[in-house]
Amino acid sequence: MKRDLLFELGMYVICVILVAALWRKPTLLMFCYVLISVILFAKWHTKSDFLFYVVAFILGPLAEFVAVHFGAWEYSRPFYFIPLWLPFVWGISALFMKNISETLLEIRKK
Repeated sequence: MKRDLLFELGMYVICVILVAALWRKPTLLMFCYVLISVILFAKWHTKSDFLFYVVAFILGPLAEFVAVHFGAWEYSRPFYFIPLWLPFVWGISALFMKNISETLLEIRKK
């Protein structure tokens, strides 16, 4: 369980570092997040994992699209209001929240 938590937190740190380092190169950043998504699906591949990812992949960017369209904020390098990589970050974030919380609950049980 602790090994799972280290993997999860390590992938989280990598995602944060990537966006900090590559936000000026949105296509490259998107491909990095696609690769991370593949890695995460190799580890987490239940129906609920897939559903969490897809729902967040669609609904998160949709909400941001609406907010940006109406002027709540803006991105410095958008593709069409939002960056190319944003849907992947939403999907990855949903997987992180689901699986990190499950790992923490398992650790707490022991």
